[in-house]
Amino acid sequence: MKDLSIQDREELAKQLDSLEKGDCIRVDSLTVAAKKTADLLAVLARLGDVGADFVSLREGIDTRGGRGEAFYALCRALRELQSSSGREKRREGIERAKEEGRYKGRKPIAVDEDLFESVVELWQSGQISARQAMARLDLKPNTFYRRIKEREANRMKDYKKVEHEIREEIKEAARQSRHDLGALRKQVKAEAEEVKKAADEKLELHDVEKEMRKDRIRAEVQHHDAVRQMKKDVEAEAKELKKLMEES
Repeated sequence: MKDLSIQDREELAKQLDSLEKGDCIRVDSLTVAAKKTADLLAVLARLGDVGADFVSLREGIDTRGGRGEAFYALCRALRELQSSSGREKRREGIERAKEEGRYKGRKPIAVDEDLFESVVELWQSGQISARQAMARLDLKPNTFYRRIKEREANRMKDYKKVEHEIREEIKEAARQSRHDLGALRKQVKAEAEEVKKAADEKLELHDVEKEMRKDRIRAEVQHHDAVRQMKKDVEAEAKELKKLMEES
């Protein structure tokens, strides 16, 4: 357990993130802890949440020895009351400004976007706490978490935009593929028809050659038959002539 004597608000802010249950913060007066009542109540609420003790010498505040629970509960109640009162006054002021036409909405808090992204990445990866992230960005919790919500919403928009673009690219690729497939089918069909035509022509030529071969064979057979017949006729005439010569 640590017993820390704090001399200024900057030192206190550095120690708040590392406090543990049973630690004790000592100050000479409440003004060392905070300048404004709202800030003081926020610091005391933080100490109460952690379970650390608080001692302020000038005001005689000492939460040690089990006396802190009631004190911190009172601080939380005062903080909530003050916050509610502040919200109510703000709402009333906004309503009056709206009625008078002067309300332009809350001016956005300027934040270095690169710094914001780097700090948020550290926080989301667990390297720093949310309070440390807020301190580095100089943002209050409401503003910090609102910016986180806006960041996630913008990322979702970007994701949906990219998703839409990818879907369109897929659709276009599918259309192009169907077109290319149709063209390929036409080309294959045309080539198949050409092959069939060439095959038919070759088959027809083959049939012609086959018939010509048959005709040639028939002609040769007829020629041989004619030669044999002519030979028989010549032999018959020769016999007749020989017979006539013998008779004479």
